[in-house]
Amino acid sequence: MTDAVDASLCPVCGEPNTCGMSQGKTECWCFNAKIPQESLDRIPAEAKNIACICPRCAAAQANAEPS
Repeated sequence: MTDAVDASLCPVCGEPNTCGMSQGKTECWCFNAKIPQESLDRIPAEAKNIACICPRCAAAQANAEPS
C-alpha cells in the first residue's frame, strides 16, 4: 500500500518542512532560497512538485554515500 505524499513533511527526512504553501500561505521560505542541486536530487520522484524539502535538508550537502 502506497501512502500519498504529505505536502507538510519533508520528502527526504520526514520532518515538518515549514512549507508556507502547505500552510495556506501564498509564499514559502524556499521561494528565495538557493538550494544546491545535490539536495534537490535527494527528493523522491513521487514527491517532486508536491512537497517542499525542509530547510535543514536543503542546506545539507550531498555528503552521504549513495544507497
